[in-house]
Amino acid sequence: MSSNTAIDHEVVALELALLRAPTRHDPDFLKIVLDDDMIEFGKSGYVYDKERILEALSTSNGEPAPDDLLEMTSVRTVQLAPEVVLLIYKLRSRGGPAAPSLRSSVWRR
Repeated sequence: MSSNTAIDHEVVALELALLRAPTRHDPDFLKIVLDDDMIEFGKSGYVYDKERILEALSTSNGEPAPDDLLEMTSVRTVQLAPEVVLLIYKLRSRGGPAAPSLRSSVWRR
């Protein structure tokens, strides 16, 4: 992790909240946490914006949250600016044969 541990821990906690129910399915939480200009690249190559993420998660409320099946490892943060952190980690399946995926996200306070 980078040297600013307070921001690092906050960013990791927020990223984990995006993987956990019930916060993953809470539109009020997501509207606050996700930047209006955010984009996500899915494994299929599809690009999601905030509106599509909110829509997709609202319709998947009965499905298990990924945190029930996945584990965040090799966590690293890089401070890009005083209030901006790059989070890099591996997401791997607990008990499944799938290879870990490499993930990154940029968080701005």
